[in-house]
Amino acid sequence: MTLRALVVGVCVLAGAAGAQAQDQPLDQIEPDRPDVTNGTHIVDIGLLQIEIGGTFTRTSPLTRAGGTPVTARVGLTDWFEARIGTDGLLTQTTSDDRVTGVGNLQVGGKLRLWAEEGGIPVLSILPTVNVPTASEEKGLGSGAADYTITALTGRDFGRHVHVDVNYGIGAIGVPGGAPHFLQQLVSVSASAAVSDNWNPYVEAFWLSRDDPDGGAVVSIDGGAIYEIGARYALDGGVQVGLTSDAPTFAAFGGFSIIVGQILGAHGVHARQRQQQRRAAARPRR
Repeated sequence: MTLRALVVGVCVLAGAAGAQAQDQPLDQIEPDRPDVTNGTHIVDIGLLQIEIGGTFTRTSPLTRAGGTPVTARVGLTDWFEARIGTDGLLTQTTSDDRVTGVGNLQVGGKLRLWAEEGGIPVLSILPTVNVPTASEEKGLGSGAADYTITALTGRDFGRHVHVDVNYGIGAIGVPGGAPHFLQQLVSVSASAAVSDNWNPYVEAFWLSRDDPDGGAVVSIDGGAIYEIGARYALDGGVQVGLTSDAPTFAAFGGFSIIVGQILGAHGVHARQRQQQRRAAARPRR
């Protein structure tokens, strides 16, 4: 599946959603981008959320890379969202060469395992298959699928601070048909709601290795999400590597939007029941 096909599909779904949308109260948009750490939040039932970004990475003074990741998330029930994404258009530049091509495709879903009654999930898991659609000949991909699963948890501290923690493990493909290698991920992201719109964050993450013969990748990054109402959000940030195997610098930015509801009345009614359960679970004053 190419980036163009994904974008065309998103536009078709958005048009259909707009034609049948009804005004319903929405929770504030919560994108999984731009940091590595994903939150436990699941997109509301029947809604389609699109997250689009751009990245620039420098691994050495003469080696740079860029990408245009896109993710589409659909809330199917109050405990599961389906998602599909792509690395988008990738470019890699060295001192004497430059290659461009379409990146890999990601297919997965976020599954709520445990939540406080009427509240957000306390524990979710995110299994993902990375489909090797990027060109191995150009060096843009391994030519083999990756299989990962990540446990997601988080909690609020006071009224404004939220911390998310992820632990992931996966079998990562190697070029040339070699056996997959084991990769582990630990990440922690802390954000603060400093206003109704601004949510700055800081994050640290550790990857056991990014290739079979490499060492640990440790990086820190920081940035902010600016929410424009309940349906739109802008984000941006920078990342700095702390180990020799980590990229020395990266910058990224993006845009997230809830384009509408794609499950018709089923999604509307299910979301109304979900909101009623949340309201009933809130303590009365």
